[in-house]
Amino acid sequence: MKKLVLFSAGIVAFALQSAPAQTLFTTENDFSQWSANAGSTVSADGLWSADTSTINGLGNTSAAGGTGTSGSLSITWASGVGSFNEIAAAPSEGGNAAFLSAIDPGCSGNTSVAYSGNLLMDFSLPDNEVGSSGYFQLGVLLQYSADGYYGTFFSSSTTDLGIQDDNGEEVYQATIPYTIAAGSFNGFGFGVMYNSNYAPDLPFHVDDILVQSVPEPGTLALMGLGLGGLALIRRGRKS
Repeated sequence: MKKLVLFSAGIVAFALQSAPAQTLFTTENDFSQWSANAGSTVSADGLWSADTSTINGLGNTSAAGGTGTSGSLSITWASGVGSFNEIAAAPSEGGNAAFLSAIDPGCSGNTSVAYSGNLLMDFSLPDNEVGSSGYFQLGVLLQYSADGYYGTFFSSSTTDLGIQDDNGEEVYQATIPYTIAAGSFNGFGFGVMYNSNYAPDLPFHVDDILVQSVPEPGTLALMGLGLGGLALIRRGRKS
């Protein structure tokens, strides 16, 4: 009986660990392809990284999965531009099958399917020059035909990673729920949104943008079998 309990628990543990997160952008090489927007200034920073990864993400349009240089995206926000803007834009991901499949599992070519998931994004909190009334939130902009080229999604929660960037600012991980509309991609734009009244003196960083792992249907079935086995054992003990 103990062996069966351990087997069932092992299935559950395997299911929870078998679907790794998929990295979209993480290296200096990835972020060197990004451009500034809404009056900001952006640059790939090879001097600081939240995760020190040297493997290019799926969003790299020239060498996805290749060996790159550890780095991040440095963003300088131009005060007075506004508090709700796309401030940094990735290269167009239209036709990037691996990237689109990570964002929208089940999509086929240029056809999107309805999907909801979570993005994870590491960022350093900018210095706050507006006092206690300041607010700061990062999100993403997803631009493709089926969502009218304007789908904005902001973080639902943040986690302090317990590290600082090279400016001494605290680094957090944002969890950003997002949805994909069924229809046509017809191109795909990905950008960072900024909702804040901060007027920082120093640049802040964005790094390690991931699609959070979701167990595959077959893996979920294994979880069900494992949990079902545990339930039968519990029932047998009670009878």
